[in-house]
Amino acid sequence: MKNLCHLATLLVCLQTVLLKVPALAMKVTQPIKIIAERNNVTLKCVYNITGDGKAQVFRVTVYKSNEEKNSEVCAASFNNSMKPFEKRDVLHCIGQPRRNSISIQFIGMNMSHSDWYFCKVEKMFPLPYTQATGNGTWIFIKPDVEALSVPSEKKRCPQVTEAALIILALASLFLLYSIVVTYLHWPVGATVCIFGMKEAVDMKCELIHNSYEPAIATWTGQRWETGPRQGKC
Repeated sequence: MKNLCHLATLLVCLQTVLLKVPALAMKVTQPIKIIAERNNVTLKCVYNITGDGKAQVFRVTVYKSNEEKNSEVCAASFNNSMKPFEKRDVLHCIGQPRRNSISIQFIGMNMSHSDWYFCKVEKMFPLPYTQATGNGTWIFIKPDVEALSVPSEKKRCPQVTEAALIILALASLFLLYSIVVTYLHWPVGATVCIFGMKEAVDMKCELIHNSYEPAIATWTGQRWETGPRQGKC
């Protein structure tokens, strides 16, 4: 009978303790996707704790791709003072705690950082410890138009080279045609030139003989006869 009384007392004490200590539960929500046009991206993580209003110290960790230690990109602790923090881990991040939420701004992100990012919030103090992780946010960084302008200009170079090659080929064909035509007409032109030069020389010789050569007197046996001197030019 005494043992039954002790057991009943123990059950009442346990019931009282359980009623005074509410069950803890935490939930973290974050946006499904963020499409950013700039290098700075802000991720907002909202957390709700049920069963305990005495939380004072928290820790937030942002993972890339999955929840693993080597995929942490930003991690920091904060309290109810709501003071901002700044970390330079894998990424440069600035955190701004607020009531039941924390906004993390990533500085200097580019297109290569586009990926899934998971926000984990932990209640560190006072005990009991509890934590929760959000479902993830797809962050997409749009490509930089100015950075892509240089490759686009490089793509135009083959077009310019192709046009230059076409012009060079046409010029080569025209030059080859000129050489062939000149070669085919060379015998006729050379013959005309040679005959023209010979005719000019003969005419010059005749003029020289008729105009400049003095007359020569020849005795025929009966009388003297005069005439031009015989000779070659």
